[in-house]
Amino acid sequence: MSRAPPTLLLVEDDSDLRDALVEILVAEGHTVAATASGDEALAWLEAHPCPALLLVDMWTPRKDSWRLLDTLHREPRFADLPVMAISSSEERHPAIREVLSKPFDREALLAGVRRFVHPLH
Repeated sequence: MSRAPPTLLLVEDDSDLRDALVEILVAEGHTVAATASGDEALAWLEAHPCPALLLVDMWTPRKDSWRLLDTLHREPRFADLPVMAISSSEERHPAIREVLSKPFDREALLAGVRRFVHPLH
């Protein structure tokens, strides 16, 4: 009996980058749910089991990634959810476990993800 691949939740407002990141992560054996905003991510989290990792672009146009992090930090059910921020600056928030600095390459992304999640293949 095989397990389903771990689900990652991605928040990225740039559709081209979001699609590229999903393609890379799926090729690595992950299931990826992708949203364009922190608000969409919150709605996804309300409707689904907690993902194995949240990757969040910190500088979306509506700046709602910060609201997402504040919610995660306040909610006990998300206490164990690792958050990897994607940013061109060093971000600080209690919910963030690691920052993936822009610009980044495929290997840096995958190395960061592997620190928190192990794919099935």
